[in-house]
Amino acid sequence: MLTAEIFVNIPVKRIAKSYTYLVPDGLSFIRAGWRVFVPFGGRKVEGFVLSVEERNAGDRLKISLKEIQSAVDDEAWFSPRMIRTAQWLASFYLCSLAEMMRLFMPGKSGIHIEVLYRANPEEEHHVLLKMAMYGDVFFYLLKGGPRKKREIGRDLPQWKEQLTDILEKLVQYHILTKEYLAEKRDRAQYVKSVQLQTEVTEDLLSSYARRKAQRHLLCLLSAAPDKAMTMDQLKAQKISRPTIHHLEEAGLVRIQQRRILRDSYREVRKARPDVTLTAEQKKAVDAVVSFFALHQYHGFLLKGVTGSGKTQVYIELAKQVRALGRQVIVLVPEIALTGQVVLAFKAYFSQDIVVMHSRLSLSERNDAILRIRRSEAGIIIGARSALFTPAEDIGLIIMDEEQDMSYKQDESPRYHARVVAEALAHIHQAVLLFGSATPSLESYYRAVHGEFTLLEMSHRIGNMPLPRVKCVDMRQELRRGNRHILSADLQHLIETTIEKGQQAIIMLNRRGFSTFVLCRSCGAVIKCKLCGLPLVYHQGRAGKSGWLACHHCDVTEEIPQVCPKCGSRYIKYFGSGTEKLEQELHQLVPSARVIRMDRDTTTSKFSHQDILERFRRGEYDILLGTQMVAKGHDIPNVTAVGVISADSSLNMPDFRAAERCFMLITQTAGRAGRHTEQGRVVIQTYNPEHYAVTCGMAQDYEGFFRQELALRRQLFYPPYSRLVKLLFQNEAEAEANRQAAAFVRLFQTHFFGERNQQIIGPSPAVIVCLRGTYRYVVLIKTADLQAVQVFLREQNLHLRADVAIDIDPITML
Repeated sequence: MLTAEIFVNIPVKRIAKSYTYLVPDGLSFIRAGWRVFVPFGGRKVEGFVLSVEERNAGDRLKISLKEIQSAVDDEAWFSPRMIRTAQWLASFYLCSLAEMMRLFMPGKSGIHIEVLYRANPEEEHHVLLKMAMYGDVFFYLLKGGPRKKREIGRDLPQWKEQLTDILEKLVQYHILTKEYLAEKRDRAQYVKSVQLQTEVTEDLLSSYARRKAQRHLLCLLSAAPDKAMTMDQLKAQKISRPTIHHLEEAGLVRIQQRRILRDSYREVRKARPDVTLTAEQKKAVDAVVSFFALHQYHGFLLKGVTGSGKTQVYIELAKQVRALGRQVIVLVPEIALTGQVVLAFKAYFSQDIVVMHSRLSLSERNDAILRIRRSEAGIIIGARSALFTPAEDIGLIIMDEEQDMSYKQDESPRYHARVVAEALAHIHQAVLLFGSATPSLESYYRAVHGEFTLLEMSHRIGNMPLPRVKCVDMRQELRRGNRHILSADLQHLIETTIEKGQQAIIMLNRRGFSTFVLCRSCGAVIKCKLCGLPLVYHQGRAGKSGWLACHHCDVTEEIPQVCPKCGSRYIKYFGSGTEKLEQELHQLVPSARVIRMDRDTTTSKFSHQDILERFRRGEYDILLGTQMVAKGHDIPNVTAVGVISADSSLNMPDFRAAERCFMLITQTAGRAGRHTEQGRVVIQTYNPEHYAVTCGMAQDYEGFFRQELALRRQLFYPPYSRLVKLLFQNEAEAEANRQAAAFVRLFQTHFFGERNQQIIGPSPAVIVCLRGTYRYVVLIKTADLQAVQVFLREQNLHLRADVAIDIDPITML
């Protein structure tokens, strides 16, 4: 008897184990890694086969087991390495294996399953059908055949409200039966082409001397790549269908249909630059290349100042790995950076690249995966999802801007790309390279202590100097009577930059037009009904009215005409966002051409790339945006940078606040003066004396590292510990608090006397009520993460729907 252990693809925490199914004779080819349809809880669901084995079992077991119904694909979806990676990650992050395996599929499921209801003719005289509502539904299906629920409701509107109960009742008495319609959600794209089937000789052409159209077609196909052309290409050449069919009947050509693999970046082109590596670049490349031939894991941290040429190092290493026939993964933190990296790599690798990120359609991502499966591309570039592709032989994983928060997923499973990349590199025996001008403290600490090999590039290309940085104390600006968002120094910098025909980047880490909306009569702030946080005002365009939005709950509301608390009409907008700053720039610097890049202006697939390209071409003088303008961009004519509210992160209740502030200042300042002349930077702050600000201005990473590390050691924070954040959630606030407090007592009892196991809380989350649910935080600090993971598993915390577990959390909110 052949049985299979299967994890069902249902995102429910308590379903965290495999189920045993019978493998029918017709599916005996199925092995580990296949996707199948199985019956589960009265419905048909997708499942992942973990193992298949022959078992000697009695008839009782055979009768009790359900059978696999069918296979989803024509081959295994998951390779042994993919399964091994998913198993390790599921164990580490305390989630179900199915939940982790879902990450290896675009859209988390390539399948869309729908139920059809079919009438059973043998039950035509059932007593239940004498009631109108049951009889109408039954005879509708008997006459029209199987239908989906929404089709029945549409055609029988009189029973739409009761339809769920009607269908369940009829199924219960076997008057109706359920059938399942499952189809892949992606839509494969096919094209018809004409393939030449013979060699085109002079004799053959002579025989078609009087049939000029057919002779012309033979000549076209003979000269075409692969001796084939699409129907659209032939139509453009004025070749008619009868001409094609005549040659097909003669056996000289064949019409065939082939799948087209979509690639939105196929037409991206860039001339290969004439590059001579600097001494620092060559030293870094040589250090890494020496490990490729060993075919074993090794980790590197490349710490290079902004503008030192890290991308070229990545390209040189990728060349070496591809020459060995192995694959390369290149990770970037923001979709905004994908286009620039693809452009740089395309100059050397042309069509050997696939791109993976969430803005691509499901069909495009599926096509990219198929290209990887077929070994048609060996370099995978993208955001964190690029790690979950079917690459079979990875030789190098590059993680650019490794310190970036975007590498952490904020929904379950809450993985960090840094952890996944390291696990993959171990499993594939590959080289792992982290790159950054401002590495995370954890990674730099590991490099200093020998876990990674540290590579440093301390000079910009062409020995360009780092930018001159000026700090503006906004408290003094206010005392001088300047109530604008822009300081006088920054306004002057912008004006002089534009006069020179140069460009500037302005970074403000907020979206929207105003931070909040307040009633001046009673002081009430207009808040989100779900989480209680202030709603952000967004200004309408082209005569359209504005709106209020919650950036946490993703809900929008109309702007109230009167205060909902006191009825006053005195409503005022306070604070500043990117929209308001854009308006102010137009007022203070009327000659400036401004383009904005934030989440509101980058909703389409290539919007990031389009904005950056237009700015690069000089169509705009100022690029204004949120954090997405701060990292990685290399635009030759940018000589000035302004950082507004640079220190706003210092006010967050988070031990990483200073690190974020320092990195933001350093990274944003690094966009200026990379090519022609020394850049100039203005930093606006309310905390000019803070070490994160002073070190950021001086581009002094080591100085910041020493001061921050001393504080982390005192407080037992990473890198001296690992963190686990537990979020206890309940619709009743008191119950959420009680559950969290009960766990804290249990933890303290279990780890009593162990100084390297500390627990803090419970305390209300910063956003205590989100979408109607109250949240209390418990934070564990541990020097023995494995012991904590074992304890949490023993308490079945990973199975509880009311507890969210976040290992190595990035934010404390």
